[in-house]
Order: sequence, then structure tokens, then C-alpha cells
Amino acid sequence: MNLRCPACDSSSFEALEKVDVAGQHRLYAPDDETAQKQLTEAAAAASLVYQMLRCNQCAMEFGSPLTAPTSGWYAIAYRVLNLYPGDRWEFGEVIHHLRPRQRLFEIGCGSGMFLDRCRAAGIAAQGIDFIEEAVQQCVARGLNASIERLGEASPRPCEGHFDHIGAFHLLEHLENPRDLFERASSLAGKSSHLWISVPSDQRPSRRYGETDFLDQPPHHMSRWNPDAFAAIGARAGWKLSEIFYEPMPLRVAAWSITRAAAHYRRVAASGKFASPWRERAFRLALLPYAIAKRMTTERRLTGFSMLAHFVTQ
Repeated sequence: MNLRCPACDSSSFEALEKVDVAGQHRLYAPDDETAQKQLTEAAAAASLVYQMLRCNQCAMEFGSPLTAPTSGWYAIAYRVLNLYPGDRWEFGEVIHHLRPRQRLFEIGCGSGMFLDRCRAAGIAAQGIDFIEEAVQQCVARGLNASIERLGEASPRPCEGHFDHIGAFHLLEHLENPRDLFERASSLAGKSSHLWISVPSDQRPSRRYGETDFLDQPPHHMSRWNPDAFAAIGARAGWKLSEIFYEPMPLRVAAWSITRAAAHYRRVAASGKFASPWRERAFRLALLPYAIAKRMTTERRLTGFSMLAHFVTQ
């Protein structure tokens, strides 16, 4: 098998966790066996077992086989988990960089939350998504959205070029991430901007090696970092300009640090937290330690998202 890193094209990898898809679905819908069965049947066309790999060159992590589930699987999963956001931190970050009379195109617009924000800000925006139900929600609210799957031989033509192209929490779902960058290139002019958000490589679950079943296949096919962004962007004509990280309030950061503390993990593993109140009191006692860590070795700890800003090369 000629397996290559989808970001930098390296063929050198380290094996990480193995993922059982049926087991994932029991976590998605623990009290709904019908939904579990529907999800597993829909996922079978892609794969029911994935091996996560880490590239030894750019440190990107991705599933093997790198085969994403169908739009039917996503329609069921997002209905079960209610994952369409009402708002995201990165929406405000991108809106801040937009100017009146500029045009924006969103790849993976979902149910239209960001398109709504653009409309409210007076920005001409349109989007595409591969889930029919999501596009129907956009159209019902008067938003300019249409159905398109990345990688199609003949994507829907657009009039002119766009000043900004955005894709929020889409890249990590794709089996061919380069399709997103190439589609963005087809929409861009000589001085366009590309904004891509994904789960942060510095959020607590990543920094502390915690298992997050929604950050594994079949939901997320890849896990990104700045080196991987720079590599894949350069291969498609985009230069990585900067990375923005979602802020994390001190209170939230300190609470996350207590959970990752070795002493806390030992006590939790021993089963000595007989009640939630005892566990909470234990973490409160660790707060001075956690605050000190936050101000020193854990300054890089971030909120959920990271936002990569690219410019045309």
C-alpha cells in the first residue's frame, strides 16, 4: 500500500490508536440502539475499523484507510449529536478582517450560521455543503447556498473571484484534504485570503493525550497542526500567514489542568471519588498548583479551535 501523508506527502508514519467504529457509535447514541445500528450500517461503505497514524515529518495525524463516511452517515450523526453550532469563536475573528463590498465564499456552510453573520455585517456571502438537509435550512432562511461535494469533476461555476474563502471545521472530516485547498484556489483572485478552522492542537484533550471519540474516525479523519497546515497550503498555492488560537479563560484552563494532574489521575483511577462533591473539592485544592502551571508551562493551552489564515502565493 502506497500510503502518503495528505499534508506533506511523506511516507514515514508512527502507529497510534486503533478505532472500532461500532464502538464509537455506542458512545454517539448510548441509549438509542436503532441510531447505533443506522450509523454503523451507513459507515460500512467507508470502513468499520481505522488505524490512526502520525506523520514523522509534519506530525499530522490521520486515519487509515483515509476514507470518510457518506453524507448519509453525517446526516444521522449530526441529528443524533446535534453538532451544528449556533456560533463559533472563529466566526468573529474572520468577520473582523472583512470589509464592506468584499465577497466571501464558505466551503462547508452547514446550516448557515456563518452566512447569517456575514449577512448581518453587510458582507456578500455564499456557500456550499454536501448535506442536502443543511443546504435546505440555508435556503429556507434566504441564504445563498447550494449542494456540492468537494472533489467533483465539475463544481458549480461562480461569477468572479472572492476576496475571502472560509471553511470552518470541515478539513478534519475530509478524506482528501487537498480538495479543499484546490477548490479555494479556483475561487480566489491574486490577493485572496483563506481561513480554515479545525480543533486546536493545543486544546486540553490534545495536550494531555486524552481520548476524545469525536476527534477520531469516522467523525474526524485527521488532526492538524501548524506544520501540516504550512505543508498542505504550499502544495496548493497558499502561503500560511498566521495561526489564531481560541482563548481559554483562566478558570477553565485551571480546571482542565487539575484534571490532567498526575495526583488527580491516580486518585480518580483508584475509585476514591465516592461522590461528585468529593471530586470537586479535590480539584479545588489543586487550583493554586493549576494556576501556577497556567502562568508558566501551560501558557500555550487554548480553547477548542485554531484558525489558520492563508494568502495566495
